[in-house]
Amino acid sequence: MWISLIGFMGSGKSTVARLLGERALLPVVDLDREVVRREGATIGELFRARGEPGFRAAESAALAALSPDADLVLACGGGLVTTPAAVALLRGRGCVIWLDAPWETLQARLAAAADAGDDRPLLAAGDWEAVRALDGARRPLYAGAADFRVRTDQTAPEVTARRVLTRHVAWQRQR
Repeated sequence: MWISLIGFMGSGKSTVARLLGERALLPVVDLDREVVRREGATIGELFRARGEPGFRAAESAALAALSPDADLVLACGGGLVTTPAAVALLRGRGCVIWLDAPWETLQARLAAAADAGDDRPLLAAGDWEAVRALDGARRPLYAGAADFRVRTDQTAPEVTARRVLTRHVAWQRQR
């Protein structure tokens, strides 16, 4: 059974997934890293060569290739929710949790990551208003895909990981 973490870039999916995997003794798959491994190119290179539709196709293929029977923690890419078939696959394979933070927190995290050399294609233009609009446009998609929403701006990542695990246990009991 999967515990899938969704949310906008900078929401903490990779960090929380790693901590959650340690706490729950589960393997962690970072979908962006899996795409890079399978395609032999960075996400930035894939976006430049194939555009967003080509990247989303590679992302969907990497997702579909993961074992449906595995117990794992999955850190999804921020735009995965724009692919309805991918969302259906996540929901069919386990619990989906939206890691959320307000725009100001996301922007600060993304700016720090960009300063550190993080290659995020959607930040390449430096148009923060466009990125903010994208966050706003995706929020309803995250809400519709998720079984639970967990804020990541009010607690340390370790506490967030515990909250995610608690939500997952509640989800299992509801089934």
